Amino acid sequence: MSLAAAVISSFGVGSALLADAGEISVDMLMTRPDTLGDYMNSPLAVVFNLSLLAAGACLLLAMVAVFHTYQDGLSRYLAMMGGIVGASIILMGVFPINFLDIHRKVSTLYLFSSIVLHCVCVLDYFKPGSTMNKRMLAFTIMALFSGGLLLLLLDWNLLDFPECSAYMPQYCGVPLAMWSLTQANILWCVCLSFHMMKAIKAQQKVVYKWLENY
Repeated sequence: MSLAAAVISSFGVGSALLADAGEISVDMLMTRPDTLGDYMNSPLAVVFNLSLLAAGACLLLAMVAVFHTYQDGLSRYLAMMGGIVGASIILMGVFPINFLDIHRKVSTLYLFSSIVLHCVCVLDYFKPGSTMNKRMLAFTIMALFSGGLLLLLLDWNLLDFPECSAYMPQYCGVPLAMWSLTQANILWCVCLSFHMMKAIKAQQKVVYKWLENY
């Protein structure tokens, strides 16, 4: 399900971004991802928001699988935080930027839960029988850097980010950090799906051997 979440979100975000930009260019990275859900200005806002709903639901189901596959407390806490990330993605699809006040609260929840999730991932990596692998750790570090930058730029009074400079928009860090966090989370989900398949197959082999001996 985490692979499905990654595929769905990539399709929705990519198609909405391409429709908004009109062509593939570096300037696409200067578009804030949340503006792609604006029903008034984004051509494929419906596709973008529906993809958030579907991707968030798939991530929630993936975290249920993690919760039941790994029995230790830290992995289950990771699954619960991943579930909160999934729920916040769903809520961002339900309340896009047109519902500005609610969207700001929901997107802040997404930011916080993503950072906490990846902090737990770092701890989980160093325990025996980790839910993580090296590739997931790399994307976790990428997400923590991006999330940390967004926290520094966040206006706590508005729960939003400052506008880019009209004189030097090419140096705007907000959309770049947003895209970096988004891609880190998507690629983390891809790696999780393959790692989970290996873990589930290993558990099945143990069960089959036990049944044969029984």
